[in-house]
Amino acid sequence: MTLTAAILIITSAFFHAGWNLVSKRSNPSLAFFALAAASGSAVMLPVMVWHRHALPHLPAVFWGWVALTGVAQAVYLTGLAGAYRRGDISFAYPLARALPVLFIALITILLGNGSDIGRLGYVGMGLIVIGCVVLPLTSFQDLKLNEYFSPVYAFALLAAIGTTGYTMIDDQGMRLMRETAEAALDNRSVTLLYISFQTASTTVVAVLITLLYRPERDLLRDIIQDRPMLRKALVTGVVIMATYGLALAAMAFVTNVSYVAAFRQLSIPIGAVFGLTLQGEPRHRPKMLGIAVIFIGLILVGIG
Repeated sequence: MTLTAAILIITSAFFHAGWNLVSKRSNPSLAFFALAAASGSAVMLPVMVWHRHALPHLPAVFWGWVALTGVAQAVYLTGLAGAYRRGDISFAYPLARALPVLFIALITILLGNGSDIGRLGYVGMGLIVIGCVVLPLTSFQDLKLNEYFSPVYAFALLAAIGTTGYTMIDDQGMRLMRETAEAALDNRSVTLLYISFQTASTTVVAVLITLLYRPERDLLRDIIQDRPMLRKALVTGVVIMATYGLALAAMAFVTNVSYVAAFRQLSIPIGAVFGLTLQGEPRHRPKMLGIAVIFIGLILVGIG
């Protein structure tokens, strides 16, 4: 990995943890994230305009995948908002980041593609499970089943399910774009254009749900009327897009893109440190150990 790639990945990890911290501090809601998605969609609009020649050539099934990714993203954002409103970022963030990696690996095995996972990958999956079990405990002597039935755990799980969904959907959608020869798109254009579609779809679904659900509609009105909060939501959307962009840029400076996926997990200890220091969240030993074990497990899955 080159120095340039390392700098881009580390910066991306800080950005990812940073926008999650800003969201946590904003007592987030789906309405907050709907505005963030709208801001990000506006940033990506020039990409759609630049590649407008490709749009008529994309098959109908592709647009179905785009619609589905918007739904999955809305599930993810709803779970993330619920987890951050009810618990520590140093707890919710590692869970929401780690569980999708585990879920996708398990689905891969169930689909008969387990041979794609090496020994290190299986060791990493085991460590992720251990880390997720240890993470919510306040003491190693206080292992109780009800620790895993908290609203924070449930919403983090919902966020992970949404992430798993849109990750697998996006894989299918981008594959279709690459296979549509008439669209004449290279890999980088496919990625950027798909992100613009994904963000637009997320905006539409999140805004629709917000407008149809009265509590969220009321929150949307409050955020729009609160200039500092509105600014936070809009800036969050821009930072999310910048995070994507830095990760994509890093891929051009590595020989194996799995290194990018693995080392992006630096955002987990960074996010945890933000929560433990800037938020003053409790530093229980099980939590600290769980974060470390999850991080190591994710690295092993990424390179294994």
